[in-house]
Amino acid sequence: MQISDVINFLNQKFPKEIASDFDQNRIGFNVGDMDIEVANILCTLDLTLDVAKEAFNKGANLIIGHHPFLFDPLHKVIKQDDKGKIIYYMIEHHLSYFSMHTNLDAGINGVNDLLGNMLGIDANNYYKGEKDNLLRAGKIKPMKLIELAKLVQKKFLLNGVRIAGDPNKIINKVGIIGGSGAQPDAIVNAINEKCDCYITGEIKLQNAIFAISNGLSLIEVNHGIEKFVFQNVKKILEEELILKQNINVYISDIDTDPFVTYSF
Repeated sequence: MQISDVINFLNQKFPKEIASDFDQNRIGFNVGDMDIEVANILCTLDLTLDVAKEAFNKGANLIIGHHPFLFDPLHKVIKQDDKGKIIYYMIEHHLSYFSMHTNLDAGINGVNDLLGNMLGIDANNYYKGEKDNLLRAGKIKPMKLIELAKLVQKKFLLNGVRIAGDPNKIINKVGIIGGSGAQPDAIVNAINEKCDCYITGEIKLQNAIFAISNGLSLIEVNHGIEKFVFQNVKKILEEELILKQNINVYISDIDTDPFVTYSF
């Protein structure tokens, strides 16, 4: 099986067409050679030098990531630069990197489907796999906002979360978007869906004030909770593509999210 076979399979599962417009030229095959045989596969949120070394040490020559490696234009490739070090290492060790970003967010069995399922959100009507359809919203067992915050912390293995709103407010309907989903239009969407609480990362102060003034409570989580999606990606690859072939699919042991929430 060649690397191109894995890429073609994943492109069918999470089509590039459902990625957001800003993402279209960033996702996909970022670094490497598609025409070589797959050894093993490593899944990660981000491509870093440590992740590349981990892949090599595990005998994986294909790294499947969430965030595009070259998100911003790269005008020079110099071995001593941060990106240059990674590119040189990847080429020297015959490693390849393939990324699925907002297509994995929006896709069926992608990031937001999984996060919604982990919280028990009844969001079947939202599993459409459509472009820019990122929000997963639905009913949950009624509970106080503070109780929901504790549940979110437990399910996503976090040291803590931030909340905005009355801790004793009863939450019946929840919306969630993994990563950075706190843009004004996303908050308006959660309000229009009549969510009592919206869960996402990287919430700016003014957006939080707007949400609260419109009756929407917030729970802010780490951007890195997106990493749980690779449980699904690993399962899909193993059960539908790799089958009995001698290829291992690993999930990276490296947490590439630089932010850690501490509670003292």
